[in-house]
Amino acid sequence: MNAFTTSSVAVTDSFLPIQTAGATAELLRQWLLHGPAQLREGDQAGGVAGTIGADGRPLYVYAEITGYYLSWLADVAGDHDDALVRERAQLALDWSARSFPLPGHAPQTRIYLEATEPDWRNDAAFFFDFAMLLRGIDAVTEAAIARPAPTLRASLHEQFLQFVQKDTLLPAVQIRGTRALPPRWSTLGGPFLVKASSRVAWSARHAALPHSLEEACENESLRWANQAADIDLGMLHPTLYFAEGLLLSRPQCADAIAALLQRCLALQHADGSLPETAGEANGKVRNDILAQALRVGLLLRELGAAQAPTQDELDRLAAILISRIDARGFLPFNADTAAQANVWGTMFTEQALRWYADPAASPRLSAAALV
Repeated sequence: MNAFTTSSVAVTDSFLPIQTAGATAELLRQWLLHGPAQLREGDQAGGVAGTIGADGRPLYVYAEITGYYLSWLADVAGDHDDALVRERAQLALDWSARSFPLPGHAPQTRIYLEATEPDWRNDAAFFFDFAMLLRGIDAVTEAAIARPAPTLRASLHEQFLQFVQKDTLLPAVQIRGTRALPPRWSTLGGPFLVKASSRVAWSARHAALPHSLEEACENESLRWANQAADIDLGMLHPTLYFAEGLLLSRPQCADAIAALLQRCLALQHADGSLPETAGEANGKVRNDILAQALRVGLLLRELGAAQAPTQDELDRLAAILISRIDARGFLPFNADTAAQANVWGTMFTEQALRWYADPAASPRLSAAALV
């Protein structure tokens, strides 16, 4: 099972992905728990990498991905080595507490472990990154696999106020440098912020949010809910983030999200892969999109949405996703980075394949559990 093997295996009648998905998820899980994804020594111990280089060494640690890791640990807790899961969760929480000790203080977005060229992301703080870290903190609290972190949660709640402008949310705030942030989806904003705002709103179950923040998060979902089926697809990665967010904040919009997912699936290439950007038939693909689509599809089936993917459509997504996994137990970002591990994509994929393979996972299969 090497990355990017011939795609014909993904679509032959004899290929039964549901028989392979559970074992594949276990392979990914072992890599995430025992491999290099989370640093376990040094100044950044507990932080989680975004990318692992071809030499097996983490390139940088990232608050967003650390939050994903905490959420992922909460989702696997109880089914696997709880002692190890608890240890990993506490390490990540301890790193977060060191990195976000006071309101107004934020580490660099990407903390590189070796000298590198300047990264424009480190001139900014991103609402999305803070939100994913907050959700991870809340998730491990709900799963009771780490000590409660009320001070850290309160600090993050205060951090979010810098992103509130009147009754709306800013996707990013420049905190360093003088050159303007480049126009990227992550800096321009859009429907994808619903994934972040829904997680922040969910945090009110643990502690009250500042009123202005709560109102801005509510408005973010309201802003997009009525056009959910018809939003511009653009880059599929943030589009599917929107789907994940609205399924949490507005599960009654599941039918509209199902229609949106069908528009995404209509873009599948002959080998089952999905383009990074709608309208670029010959453009690059990215593997994490496959995992996102599979997870959204499974949630829609669970919710009984009209136009939810058929079993054949889910099988096809699972099969092509499995074919993209490196034999060492991780998911590369795309064909150009086949020797590198993409940590968040690996978490998305483990969760997607575990849910797909195990019908008994249904009680815990929910938008709140999404990494």
